[in-house]
Amino acid sequence: MQEQYSQHKSDKINSSTSCKMCEESSRNTERTSGGHYTGGYGQVREWRGRRGRDVRPQRRIAPERYLNGSYPFQVKFTPDDLLNGSKWDTLSQEIWDKFIKSQQTEETFRKKMNLWRYLFITIKTIFPRYGLYVVGSTMSGFGLDSSDMDLCLYVRPVDDLDPRSHALLHLNYILSYIRSFDPMVHLDAELIQAKVPILKFRDSRNGLQVDLNCNNVVGIRNTNLLHCYSRLDWRVRPLVALTKLWAQAHDINDARHRTLSSYSLTLMVIHFLQCGTVPAILPRACEAGGAAGGAGGAGARRAHNRSSLAELFVQLLQYYADFPFERMAVSVRAGARVPVAACRAARAHKNDPHQWKLLCVEEPFDLTNTARSVYDPESFDKIVSTFRTSAARLAAGLRLADAWPQR
Repeated sequence: MQEQYSQHKSDKINSSTSCKMCEESSRNTERTSGGHYTGGYGQVREWRGRRGRDVRPQRRIAPERYLNGSYPFQVKFTPDDLLNGSKWDTLSQEIWDKFIKSQQTEETFRKKMNLWRYLFITIKTIFPRYGLYVVGSTMSGFGLDSSDMDLCLYVRPVDDLDPRSHALLHLNYILSYIRSFDPMVHLDAELIQAKVPILKFRDSRNGLQVDLNCNNVVGIRNTNLLHCYSRLDWRVRPLVALTKLWAQAHDINDARHRTLSSYSLTLMVIHFLQCGTVPAILPRACEAGGAAGGAGGAGARRAHNRSSLAELFVQLLQYYADFPFERMAVSVRAGARVPVAACRAARAHKNDPHQWKLLCVEEPFDLTNTARSVYDPESFDKIVSTFRTSAARLAAGLRLADAWPQR
């Protein structure tokens, strides 16, 4: 199945906005005629390598393809079928308005692309073999304007070195480098030594929070997959955005505090649209790329399921309020519920049987549990209770405020 996912090339989704972080970007750097780097922020930086390099024709690097192109992620239209004259219209309009106000704007996207360009150039002055890719919601189409920027540093793996130790080594290199190179970028820098190590820092120029991992290349693949899903139906993005905002309001959207990550929440919404609605709105993961590439697949599904945003959000809350977490796992790969026992037994390089505990959400590519942070019974009970309470209140009141914490 993983081999099928690797075939999701950007030409299949027919969009220049897919996260096509091509290998070319790891070979390209930007020079001025004087051998200086602009750094993307208007500051001239001198290259301090140990030996000079031949001046070659200037080539456009990966971030500039996004800076010079149009920005397609920000929705500025209202769908014709947002309202249908039913009792759900008020709630649907509230959901849509909240999505429009919270979605990632073009201004924020361009700030992130400029920061990517700056880091790409400055890091490669010292580490020319590193690759640097933007992953996550910034590129998938599911970004909020308040979302962090996720970056993946790629370094060729070393056979006799543990991948986690290898990642920590190179993230420490980057941490030391940015501290000495630019104090405006390393503000509040912290290396989180989790199962997947993360270097967290903030760009004080634009107030952007950055999460940098090393060699977690599955993030590049699932960014492409989620981008495909974001294009299949106009209801997907507002539902994901609203679910994130709802979870944040209830303090259940923070993996560091034993609740759900934004990625897990996104997979849960997609899974619901695969098998929690009748008929299904979204296909299995292996079918998503082809469906996004042709309007026929997406249009056919919409023609059969015309549920409003309001109906879908209420159904989503109820779906997870009743979900048999003790036996079943959420699977976007299969487009179905999968027995937890089968997930534990899956033969995958990174899969640890002990991580499948209270709440299980299967990662479509490496088959790990993206919700492994929910291992505490108290946190698990809080999450399930929040789904149940919100579902009951929203179904009764049909106003968005009913799903939010009651003050």
